[in-house]
Amino acid sequence: MADKVGAAWIVAPFAFLLSVSIAGIGSAWLAGSARIPFVAGLDSYMPSWLGRVHPRYATPYAALIVHALVSMILIIVNFTAAGVQETFQKLLSLAVVLQLVPFLYMFGALLKLAAAPTFTKARYGRPTLLFAGASGLITTTMVSRSPFSGGANYLAAVLRSVDVGGTLLFVGLAAFFFFVYGRRKAARKLDQVPAAG
Repeated sequence: MADKVGAAWIVAPFAFLLSVSIAGIGSAWLAGSARIPFVAGLDSYMPSWLGRVHPRYATPYAALIVHALVSMILIIVNFTAAGVQETFQKLLSLAVVLQLVPFLYMFGALLKLAAAPTFTKARYGRPTLLFAGASGLITTTMVSRSPFSGGANYLAAVLRSVDVGGTLLFVGLAAFFFFVYGRRKAARKLDQVPAAG
């Protein structure tokens, strides 16, 4: 297209700026996502060494390295099983589903709060909260299913998809770290309470 309008010179600088932009986006995604294990390490819901900060650069280097290694393993495993486009689609679908899991929890909690017999109106009434929770839960569920494409045999396609296995893997890991390290954190707090008497 640039050749047709006599502006072929614009392709190289445009490609350079696009490369810089993609590198910046990738860096932001990596750094942002690595903050979650970093904070969980600080709060003792994951191994405490994930909360280490680099002495010179003040970055959460341990969490960044672990995040990069997990990302690299996921990419290599998927590349060996499929092509670039299929791998990209699978990882994108997995990211969409995993990012929506907390919203399912949040809208479910809103429904539980609104349906509780001890509910007292503060800013919003029960009908408003029930409507918001139900519509949010339904919308989130529909959006989280949209990356799957199965045609006539939808269920079989969903079960074959990396989204189900990947989602179960990561949610299972999150539950493991939460419950195992959560118990250890609670035990440490009990040990720190001074004995009465």
